[in-house]
Amino acid sequence: MNRPFPIIRRAPGEHRVPVVVSVPHFGIEPLPGVMAAHYREPGYATFPRGYTDSFAAEVYGHLHQAGASLVATPYSRLFVDVNRRRDDFERRGDQIVSGRGVVRTHVLEDRPIFSEPLGPAQIEERLRRFYDPYHTALDMLVAEAEARFGTVVVLDAHTASPRRMGAHEVVIGSRRGDTAAPCLVAEVVERFRVHGLHAERDVPGYTGGHITRRFGRGSREGSHAIQIEINAGVLMSTTITEHRERLRLGRPPLPDPEAVDRARRCLGDVVRGLAGVVASLDAGPSSRADA
Repeated sequence: MNRPFPIIRRAPGEHRVPVVVSVPHFGIEPLPGVMAAHYREPGYATFPRGYTDSFAAEVYGHLHQAGASLVATPYSRLFVDVNRRRDDFERRGDQIVSGRGVVRTHVLEDRPIFSEPLGPAQIEERLRRFYDPYHTALDMLVAEAEARFGTVVVLDAHTASPRRMGAHEVVIGSRRGDTAAPCLVAEVVERFRVHGLHAERDVPGYTGGHITRRFGRGSREGSHAIQIEINAGVLMSTTITEHRERLRLGRPPLPDPEAVDRARRCLGDVVRGLAGVVASLDAGPSSRADA
């Protein structure tokens, strides 16, 4: 079934704030037309669920209600990862053999995921349909906020594998201070603290990806960017071992409703808090000098 792409959600104009939320790993769906028969092995049909951010839709999808503008994709990053450079894939002759990057065709040990190889023309068509519109929409939302408010904060919003994040509950990334004013980063860290979540800054591996770099301070006038990574382990009701087994079987992760609700409330406060800090940044030269 055809549907609008990407997902765009805006607050009513009078309630809109200078925050744009990008959720590049929002969805778990395969691309239109991809069916079980297209995978090299039947079990691979469960992969799209594993190549997404668990509970991202639940914790970030409502942030337009707090005044933010939001863009997201319903499709798994297995097929197109919009938080990568457009040219971030590997070629081997006339075939794409990419284990990571903007498209993925292979898993560990160079094993192909799909029954038929993908060529450059097919990858270009996929990027044209499912990468370019996402970034066009993100550019549009940022430009709207800049035109209205002068300054905009882009939040690149994620949850992350509990196996990879380990004991880190939340990591706030700003490319070690390059992409956002310190007062904005401090505001995000403080909002998580108030809600009982320990937020750290710029932990290696979580300092900020392509979208954070693209919209970070210095990339364009009036734009700041911050990456948020929430450990999916703090949002789920199962152990990590149980979670991985469910992923292997293609079953959805099981949320902890109270933990998800706490994260939702916290993120709403993050958006509203950032709006207040932006207002102080734009109040005059003295405020900007402190940033």
